[in-house]
Amino acid sequence: MSEQNVTLASAVIDPQSAEFVENPYEAYARARTATPVIRVSDGVYAVIGREEMKAVLRDHARFSSRRNLGGVFPLTAETQEVLKETLFFHTALFNMEPPRQTEFRNLVGEAFTPRNMRKLEPAVRSVAEELIRGFATDGADLLTQYAYPLPMRVICDIIGVPRADHAMVKEWNNAWMALQVLPLEPAQQLAMARTVVDYENYFRDLIAERRRDPADDLVSHLAATAQAGGPCTVEDVIVAMRVMLAAGHETATNLIGNTAAHLLTDRSRWEAIVGDESLIPAVVEEGLRFDSSVQGVPRTVMEDVTIAGVDIPAGSQLQVVLAAAGRDPAWVDDPDTFRLDRDGPPRHHGFGHGIHFCIGAPLARLEAKVAFETLVRELPGLVIKPGHQLAHLPGGFTFRGLTELPVTWSP
Repeated sequence: MSEQNVTLASAVIDPQSAEFVENPYEAYARARTATPVIRVSDGVYAVIGREEMKAVLRDHARFSSRRNLGGVFPLTAETQEVLKETLFFHTALFNMEPPRQTEFRNLVGEAFTPRNMRKLEPAVRSVAEELIRGFATDGADLLTQYAYPLPMRVICDIIGVPRADHAMVKEWNNAWMALQVLPLEPAQQLAMARTVVDYENYFRDLIAERRRDPADDLVSHLAATAQAGGPCTVEDVIVAMRVMLAAGHETATNLIGNTAAHLLTDRSRWEAIVGDESLIPAVVEEGLRFDSSVQGVPRTVMEDVTIAGVDIPAGSQLQVVLAAAGRDPAWVDDPDTFRLDRDGPPRHHGFGHGIHFCIGAPLARLEAKVAFETLVRELPGLVIKPGHQLAHLPGGFTFRGLTELPVTWSP
């Protein structure tokens, strides 16, 4: 791969630009014609070729998730000083490598077995129906009043966060995620770092409470395991709860929101699932492929490597852009069209690849399926509010989601 091609590819992708925020897929397509590996900036590369990303995610020795701590953007010395007293830099489930990762994953994974998902479905449906009943008669924001609270309530209930604390925990989680993926002013960084302290203290108190008075929830299960000398410590439990809250609601929120937007911007798609609910599981997979809520995952390069002819020095950061695979014409027919008739196994990496494949994938699929089943039954005349222009939040190579999705409906 020539240096010229790498330079040209880097010039077409600025993950902070307004154009990229609104449509990263055009940038991926342009870059793909030059190289499967993009130099984004000094020391930062993005992998958009499907075969290359699979190879990176399988090679844990040279491309580490364990070293991927501290966020995408540099933190000020004052912010780091505050965070040194926290678990911000502590290795989480998605950062661990085998064998410890395998032990802890098996422990947490018990909550997401097919049997438990079947048991959970009526509760998810009940929450969805309750949220729709709470809509005003003249419209709602489908994102903030449905796509967000549905998975948030479900994952909080699984973990064991009391209902009264959900909004507070959401604000704390937003601060933690912002430190991870957004460019912030020094004062913003510092304020959010102090919020992380409060967030962790909350979970320490919750773990202590569950040790005294266990409940039928995940935090009680993990706290008991830690107390009995199992494969996790109290610190592991705190970090796991934080990560699961972020992954367990943010990705599902944006999966529902992004997919709903693509269904409602083409009336024939929405009417198709209103007329045939059996299409909904395929719609969920198409949403994961076409406009993934998780755009990519980061890795740290542990030694000098060459990928697709591009030399990458040790210490560099790789952004493995999973969402680009779902738009790769070498893997997907007609990749830039949202279609309801795709068959065969899913052609996307919306939940990752390899040993770090998303442990909560069954839950996200269930929540999205139930969300759309409930919408088409209760609000078949759903439309995006006339005149509304869709806009997206900045998420770089990490997340993709809408700012809002105002809707109305006919009787």
